[in-house]
This record gives sequence, C-alpha cells and structure tokens, in this order.
Amino acid sequence: MQVLFFALISEAKPWINFLNAKPLPSTGRFRKFQSDDSYIVVSGVGKISMALAVSEFAHSFQKKERSEFRVWNLGIAGSTSKEQSLGDFFWINKIKDFSSGKEYFPERLEKSKLINETHLTTFDKPVSNKTKKYPFSFLEPQQTNFIALADMEASGFFEAATTYFPSENIQVGKIVSDHLEGTFCTEDSVSLYLNNYIPALSEEWQKPIPWTRDDSNFSTKWEELKQIAIDLKITESMLHELKRYLRYFILTNPNEPIPLPELPISGKIKDKTQLKQIFQNWKTKFYV
Repeated sequence: MQVLFFALISEAKPWINFLNAKPLPSTGRFRKFQSDDSYIVVSGVGKISMALAVSEFAHSFQKKERSEFRVWNLGIAGSTSKEQSLGDFFWINKIKDFSSGKEYFPERLEKSKLINETHLTTFDKPVSNKTKKYPFSFLEPQQTNFIALADMEASGFFEAATTYFPSENIQVGKIVSDHLEGTFCTEDSVSLYLNNYIPALSEEWQKPIPWTRDDSNFSTKWEELKQIAIDLKITESMLHELKRYLRYFILTNPNEPIPLPELPISGKIKDKTQLKQIFQNWKTKFYV
C-alpha cells in the first residue's frame, strides 16, 4: 500500500490523474483520494496542517496495516542557489525545522533513477531573499549559507509520519519552484513540475517495500555496529545514516555478513577528510 501527501491540490493533480484516483467520501478535515491500494492526501499549506493530515490518515488503519505503507511527501520548494534550476528534483536527506531547530533524517532511495539529494529547512511562513512587504519573512544573507531548499510542510510531515509509520518507509522529495524572489508559482507551473517526474517516480512508488520482513536481529546487530562507529568518532548525522543502511541491508540480505569499514593499515585515522572517505566507502557496501 502507498500514500502520497501533498500540501496543494495543484501538486496532487498529476498523481490523481496518473493513478485515476477517485475522491473518498468526506470523513475528516482533509481531502483524500484512492486508487486500488494507493492513497493521496491534500493537507493545505503549513507544517501543522500537514502533521494533522498525516495523523488523521494514519488513524484510519491498524498498526500492522500501517507497517506496510510506503509514505511519501512530494511537492515544491524554494531554493537559495541559482545552481539549482527551476524544475530540478531532489530527494531530501535532512530536514531542519527553522523555528524549533529540530533535525530529521529521511530514508534514502539509493537505487532511484533520480539521484540528486539535498537538505531542506521548513519555515512557519513564506520566506524571501528580496525586500518585500508582509506576509513574507526575510532571510539575511548569512542565513542562506545553511539553507538549500525551503518549504513549509516537511518537518511536520516527517515528525508525524514517523510517529505512525516505519521510518524506513518514509521519503520526502521536492522540486525547485522558485529562488525565493517573494513570488508564488502558478498552479499550472506546479502541476507541470510534478507531472514531469511521474514516469521516474512511479517505478519506485509501485515497488514492494522490503520492510515487512522479519528484522528481529536488528537491535543486536545495531549495537555491535554502533560501537564500531562510535570508536571511529563519526558524527551524529553519520550515525543516523548508518542505522538506516544497516536496517536496509538486514532486510534485503538477511543471510549475508554485516559490512565493516576498511581502516588504514596503521589503524589510525588522520583527519576528518579521511574519516568522511572511510564512511563513504563503508556505506556503499550496504547497497549491494
């Protein structure tokens, strides 16, 4: 089973048409559509609305049923970089909530045809790099150094989704719609951007998820691997990634030995650059 969450109906329309999804009778606050075992939910703008939409949908199913859902949030986002062109698609590998400072780390799709990744910051209201009047809030030049993409829903989506669904089933993908000029993308443009990526995304969308297999030995394996990682002095974000890689590996290769890092002959790591390279080489072993 699958469920797609969108903030805007213009984002959802291409998928509604592609899946030939039909409106569900109104049983709650949010608009829902269904096609066989695929669902589409439109939340409206903002992280609170998105979190409520996820919660309302999740409560329609038992816990065991929810474990079998692939759960995605797709939509548009503003970019601080001119190197990211309008219409470019990115999987989000890190979400930061601007107001709370909390950070979240979505699962990665290593074998997706769409390989671009970046991080995203969720704001409570629209932001701009330009001088505009209310209701836009404005980013100071130094703030943009820490922001790749900006949206208003992803942190609410991810925090709520991980409350009800396995984190391994949850992904966030965003398409660049503007460069924070303080203007809004037209509905037609939004639908066009989303429609362009349906062929590539639908392949991954319709694949069976591996996470329903037994992973009872995960905790034991994770404690072993975690200690190795701690001894290497990897960062907290690397540790989050490693945990997801291990779960994926165990569930897709249950009878294979757990990959270990390749260390220098001396056994000592000289600097952070070398550590990053060791970690990069290590994590590729989990996706064989």
